[in-house]
Amino acid sequence: MKSAPTADRPDIFRQCCHFICPGFRTDDASRKVLNELFRWAEGCSPVYDSARGFLLTGDYGTGKSTLMQILNRYDWYIRGRTPGDYPIGGFRIDSASYVANGYTLRGRDALELYTYNGGNPRTVCFDELGREPLPAKYFGTELNVMQYILQCRYELRSECLTHLTTNLSLPELQQRYGGYIADRINEMFNVIELRGKSHR
Repeated sequence: MKSAPTADRPDIFRQCCHFICPGFRTDDASRKVLNELFRWAEGCSPVYDSARGFLLTGDYGTGKSTLMQILNRYDWYIRGRTPGDYPIGGFRIDSASYVANGYTLRGRDALELYTYNGGNPRTVCFDELGREPLPAKYFGTELNVMQYILQCRYELRSECLTHLTTNLSLPELQQRYGGYIADRINEMFNVIELRGKSHR
């Protein structure tokens, strides 16, 4: 576990919030979630396990994608850069539809970035899980793309984190991706349900 964050880190986190969403406003519920996301990023959250990613679920417009973008930007800031001046932090954010459409165009080669990546797996956020075509087809070969990716990333969970945003409930996730994935959600994710009216 990391030590407590330095005094300037909360200010940097707030700046990331306003960079991603200039009109950013919080209510009591979202403030609590943001505080815990910040503590998780610093490795000192008493609530969320730093060895697991996040599964943000909730209705449309409750800020799931925005929270992931804020977390991504903050991670990019705090992890610094390599001696060659390349950023160390941050993570890829791709919509589940984009990933499934990649399979339709290129087959399983398009999925290596998420499942293997040349032996160098990286943290990825799959946005809007459940909105992708099911099944996706590549020259007649059908595949539940996100089910396949999540199975692969479960095996890689000690090497990289996976984040998800979805409008689906946990029972709906089980119905769409099967019991194997549903059974492993608690091993891979800190689950947060975002409630309330749309912020849009």
